[in-house]
Amino acid sequence: MSQKKESTVKGKRNSKGQFQKGNTEGKKFEKDNEAALKFKEEYCDLIIEYFSKPPTRVEYKETYYKGELTSRTPIILPEEYPTFERFAAQIGVSTGTLKNWCEKNRRFADCYARAKEIQLGKLTSMAVIGVYNPIYAKFEAVNNHNQKDKQEVDTKVTGAPVDEKTLKLIERVEKRLNAEPNKDNC
Repeated sequence: MSQKKESTVKGKRNSKGQFQKGNTEGKKFEKDNEAALKFKEEYCDLIIEYFSKPPTRVEYKETYYKGELTSRTPIILPEEYPTFERFAAQIGVSTGTLKNWCEKNRRFADCYARAKEIQLGKLTSMAVIGVYNPIYAKFEAVNNHNQKDKQEVDTKVTGAPVDEKTLKLIERVEKRLNAEPNKDNC
């Protein structure tokens, strides 16, 4: 026989104002939910501090011979890439809550934007020196930092004379290649 486990915790919240696991009553997450708006001014400084940590750390490889240290070689290792998901988890909220705070608090919105700039700067510098995988760095830059992968295509026709119909076709293709992409189709 299977027994149903009845939840004795109905509508209760933990110390952070979040519904406890197994809760069957209460509001779902909404933009105006009080639990999501428990903002503290200290989060403005914390987000900048979190994203401003040095991108690398130095550890030393020590070589011993007969119990004595013979060499100490520095090794540069990357720190974990700072993300908004990890920052949100660190302070006990979701990334959606961070975005809600940006709408409600101008100072936090400015700090959030600055953190995003710091993140892009770290990504770029660490990818350039080869610490981050270039394929992932490109993926991150395009998807999370509104960077674009641009490619120039030479559409000039040289050589044999071209008839009027072909010229019109080339012009149409050239217009399509040089036009901004339609955002509705993305």
